Amino acid sequence: MTHHIKATREIPVSADRLWKTISQMTGMETWYPDLIRQSEVIDADSAQPRRNCVMRDGGELKERILLRDDATRTFTYAIDSHPLPAENVVGTIRIDDLGDGRSHVSWAADMVLDPASAEHFSGMVLGMYENGLASLEQHHAQ
Repeated sequence: MTHHIKATREIPVSADRLWKTISQMTGMETWYPDLIRQSEVIDADSAQPRRNCVMRDGGELKERILLRDDATRTFTYAIDSHPLPAENVVGTIRIDDLGDGRSHVSWAADMVLDPASAEHFSGMVLGMYENGLASLEQHHAQ
């Protein structure tokens, strides 16, 4: 069964500054070091660049970047390989300009979860996304 998980946060930073951080594809370890230890992009100029991330606990994520849209400040990726109990994971980070140097940021994903662990796992992912948005804000406050 497909589950939709979404975290949102209003961040007192301009949408352009936040988008510059998110759209780089690499450097996730600089703005979310509690989750990601290292990241690299492969085939950066291809239609679907790939990103490999090493998580803080040593787990590996292998992703395809599906969309980087400057006009809508939308970054969409598919996680093809990961140590998590989920399948067909597609995530999106979107940044909306609220004006006055403020932004509304959402981080969402659709994924297929085992019904037996869906409630627990979706709560864990929601917490990861909420912590990631807080970390993004903190990164820009420095």
